Amino acid sequence: MIAALSAATAIIAVVVPFAAGLSLLATVPMGLLAYRYRLRVLLTATVAGAIIAFLIAGLGGFMTVVNCAYIGGLTGVVKRRGRGTMTVFLSSLVAGAFFGVLVVTALTILVRLRHLVFESVTANVNGAAAIIARIPNMEGFADQLKRDFATALDYWPFLFFASSVWSIAMVTLIGWWALSRVMSRLLTIPDVHKLDSSADTGPIAPVPTKLHDVRFRYPSADHDALGPVSLNVEPGEHLAITGANGSGKTTLMLMLAGREPTAGTIERPGAVGLGRPGGTAVIMQHPESQVLGTRVADDVVWGLPPGATTDIGKLLGEVGLDGLAERDTGGLSGGELQRLAVAGALARDPALLIADEVTSMVDQDGRGALMEVLSGLTKHHDMSLVHITHYNDEADVADRTVNLTGNGGAADNTDMVETASAPAATVTAAHHSDKALLELKGVNHEYGSGTPWAATALHDITFTVNEGDGLLIHGLNGSGKSTLAWIMAGLTVPTAGSCLLDGTPVSDQVGAVAISFQAARLQLMRGRVDLEIASAAGFSPRDRRRVAKALSTVGLDSGLAKRRIDQLSGGQMRRVVLAGLLAREPRALILDEPLAGLDAASQRGLLRLLGDLRRDAGLTLVIISHDFSGLEEVCPRTLHLQDGVLAPTPTAAGGRA
Repeated sequence: MIAALSAATAIIAVVVPFAAGLSLLATVPMGLLAYRYRLRVLLTATVAGAIIAFLIAGLGGFMTVVNCAYIGGLTGVVKRRGRGTMTVFLSSLVAGAFFGVLVVTALTILVRLRHLVFESVTANVNGAAAIIARIPNMEGFADQLKRDFATALDYWPFLFFASSVWSIAMVTLIGWWALSRVMSRLLTIPDVHKLDSSADTGPIAPVPTKLHDVRFRYPSADHDALGPVSLNVEPGEHLAITGANGSGKTTLMLMLAGREPTAGTIERPGAVGLGRPGGTAVIMQHPESQVLGTRVADDVVWGLPPGATTDIGKLLGEVGLDGLAERDTGGLSGGELQRLAVAGALARDPALLIADEVTSMVDQDGRGALMEVLSGLTKHHDMSLVHITHYNDEADVADRTVNLTGNGGAADNTDMVETASAPAATVTAAHHSDKALLELKGVNHEYGSGTPWAATALHDITFTVNEGDGLLIHGLNGSGKSTLAWIMAGLTVPTAGSCLLDGTPVSDQVGAVAISFQAARLQLMRGRVDLEIASAAGFSPRDRRRVAKALSTVGLDSGLAKRRIDQLSGGQMRRVVLAGLLAREPRALILDEPLAGLDAASQRGLLRLLGDLRRDAGLTLVIISHDFSGLEEVCPRTLHLQDGVLAPTPTAAGGRA
């Protein structure tokens, strides 16, 4: 991914006129790689990025990636080792001398190239001299410049060697000056949820695992995120972990996956073996971050050691992807991606599999299929399963359930999220107002129009949302719900048809209709909660009263205002996004999967809040959700999307809502 990002930046810098300065942006990801990982990771990214850039933009793109890797790599390594400018300067002299030797050697061997370079450089000097000669009383200086350069060419090896050292040193120092300031800000952002590879090189044996009074506190935090927790994970056991948002479920996952606690002890018979055969495998909430191969079969074996044999067909059949080995992973639904992630984990034959809220972004059909796979793993494999979930029916199939209390301790199972069947599409319910707010007329949308990869996402979508309406839109993964949400928010212009806000295209009024995305973390742009809310709502972060009011509106304590974004749980992040959007007082609010990742109490609180806002303040709500329990009071009207088309309403005429 870093290689592709660097290559894309280099290609733009080479292909787009006057965009060469953009190449500096590619030094940032390279610098972060050199700072956080081993040198071989940087070299791998450089080779991959340089090849991509060469194939698309030629030698210019290739050299741009190499140059960015040099500057970024040097800066990252120097930062990691705690050195400064003098180290960079001395390193640049060494690099410049090496480059100078290469240049002189190449020009010595390639005579025709040397003559071409001489002519090109001489033409540049003569051109500069001609411009200088036009300045009064500077004719003599211009003639002297040409004579001196002609003399210098007689000693061209020294000239080109010195110019190489000088240019490399200057570029390096400028890059260090700019990049070190960017990295100083980026490095203050703690990568708190990063999976740590265990340094234990002994025999792999992650279970049984025994936690005794385990606590964990993130860097710079003023309280423990987890603990004290004491629990066991036994061989062959299916253990469900539940608890409220912020209770430490994800932190517990990190402990089980190998991170060292700040207090207490974790006992295992051997090494964790994260990602290694026979060790520990982790499946995350968003499968897009784990699916790396472009072909299903390639992704299953991605990262396995050389020589490992895997029955890909058998694994795909076990997780419900039989016959899809040759499919492009980009065309899989959310549920299929999660099942592919399970297959990739099983390919390592893990002794411990951790699934962290893997069903929260999957539709109900996909959720049922995925749970059928997960619940049978301990019966068909010699492994333990730890499943972190908010759903009662998912916890019920486990052998044992542990609920984390608000302070991170273990307790008996308490309140869980209830599941409900999908509601049928309804006729138009009573409106808060007769005034039409959003009007969609014959909306069609096609991705990749005019290409062989064109795909229709929406077809002939027509409906109206009046002021104060509460509208639920549901459908299976891939039915076009998110595309429709982006069109209604004005972030995407439909291929055909129109989406109007107060009679004017909503795409001309971006911001009037607020939208909360599925992945809340991608919508949070600031480093701290108060800065995020103030930025989203457009007021000063020093206005603590407004920040506290915004937080209380979504049921968050004002004490979270100074918390770093990356220290929040997924549910807390989602509510911070909502706090910022509501503080803007939008004309309408679109919520894409607002209940995903929220515990039962948080869901009820959010639905109560949304119901009050719609009923008392007249806020227009459009909710896209796979979770339906409690939504009937907030959204009395329902639309069902099926393969990009509105399903018919249960009317005698068979019309559409």
